[in-house]
Amino acid sequence: MIDIGSIVDGTFAWIWDHLFAIIGWIIAMIAFVVVPFRRPPAEARNWLLIFFALPWVALLIYWLIGRPQYAKQRQERVADLPRILDRITRQSGLDKAEISPRLCEDNHSLANLAHGLGQFPAVDGNRIAPLGDYHATFDRIVEDIDRARHHVHVEFYIFKNDRAGDRVLAALERASTRGVTCRLLIDALGSYGSVASIKRRLEPAGIEVHDILPLRRRLSSSRVDLRNHRKIVVVDGRVGYTGSQNIWAPEDHGRQANRELAVRVTGPLVVQLQAIFVCDWYLETLEQLVEEAMFPPLEPGEAGLAAQMIATGPDNPVGGMDLIVAQAMHNASEEIVIVTPYFVPNDSLLTAIRGAVLRGVRVRLITAAKCDQYLAGLAQRSYYEEILSLGAEIHLFGPEFLHAKHSRVDHEVSILGSSNMDMRSFELNAEIDLLCYDHTFAEDLQQVENRYLEQSTPVSFTEWKHRPLMHKVLENTARMLSELI
Repeated sequence: MIDIGSIVDGTFAWIWDHLFAIIGWIIAMIAFVVVPFRRPPAEARNWLLIFFALPWVALLIYWLIGRPQYAKQRQERVADLPRILDRITRQSGLDKAEISPRLCEDNHSLANLAHGLGQFPAVDGNRIAPLGDYHATFDRIVEDIDRARHHVHVEFYIFKNDRAGDRVLAALERASTRGVTCRLLIDALGSYGSVASIKRRLEPAGIEVHDILPLRRRLSSSRVDLRNHRKIVVVDGRVGYTGSQNIWAPEDHGRQANRELAVRVTGPLVVQLQAIFVCDWYLETLEQLVEEAMFPPLEPGEAGLAAQMIATGPDNPVGGMDLIVAQAMHNASEEIVIVTPYFVPNDSLLTAIRGAVLRGVRVRLITAAKCDQYLAGLAQRSYYEEILSLGAEIHLFGPEFLHAKHSRVDHEVSILGSSNMDMRSFELNAEIDLLCYDHTFAEDLQQVENRYLEQSTPVSFTEWKHRPLMHKVLENTARMLSELI
């Protein structure tokens, strides 16, 4: 006679003995359903590989870095941003036909794509001055702050209370003493170690300081490494700065000196910079900045450059700067130059580079000879052989850490800002970039690139292909891990 009790006891005993493995398989099967949603196939494949091999480890990693979106509370704030941007557009006159530039068909299409992605149209009548000298850039910023009469808005990923930061902080204190309203946003992780001391210094002067996505409020995002990577200065709504440069002295922190590129802008672009700051301020404070003096009336008819600002990030889930860069590359007929410290491209960028080379377009990548991020550096080098095999060029800049981020397509389209050519900038970080349609500015950018090339070493395809096997293994492992976003 069958002993049902013994069978049940045996079954429960077996389940108990193998409970850890059974739950692991349950985790893996749930991941098989959940992970592929809104993910590229390669990224989903890498996640599932880890889930089926090490489900418990994968569950922990996925909880930490697997969900590239803000938490519900912050998403509710993000939902208010279109209304705020609409008010600013109407208040400032950004939608006036008089400041809409005339562009060729390719550039008009690119401008429309950028408008759909970043919510700002291309506008005419701008002045854009490239600033490539690290310390001279601080001189210009401080000079403009010292001229401020109404307000100064500052937003940076890295803002350190060191000798570089001290110059800007002192200028803000002087401005506040004159009755100028100063507001400062700094990323909590990027400026970690300096946030508290900056607040202690500025708050007695009446300057409002907020850290972006504070680490003490874990629920403000679904993962700690969703950061605001933007660099913005706006003075009286008339002068603005953006680019790659943060406010710190890397040498004071045991780091290599940085080579950067920032821009000083005037014209309608400043309204767009201001709007991005106002939205970021609202996300942290729930305060809507509506003073008319922040948006002085635009003066149509002034000669200047055609350009637009593009804000991307988890608060704008439509897409990242890879869409803009890839489209610009598809339009190229002569040359493409990419300057970036981190080059971990997605499939769309690789396809655009391949297509450009096949059309006879000269493609050059200028990047740092030594990356300051070990894993990113390994992942980046895993692409060199593929890029070189296509017929593109790679030049390694050596004197300093090349932290500048800009691209040029032919002799008219230029892209400059905070975005790197990697998955983090495309999907995780809040970024800001300038897209310019002007021959003169492209020439200025080309001169900057030529100076980089003079101090760079070209990479030989033959030599690179024969690098040690261990290097290839480490690089391709890092490449796979870089896609786990």
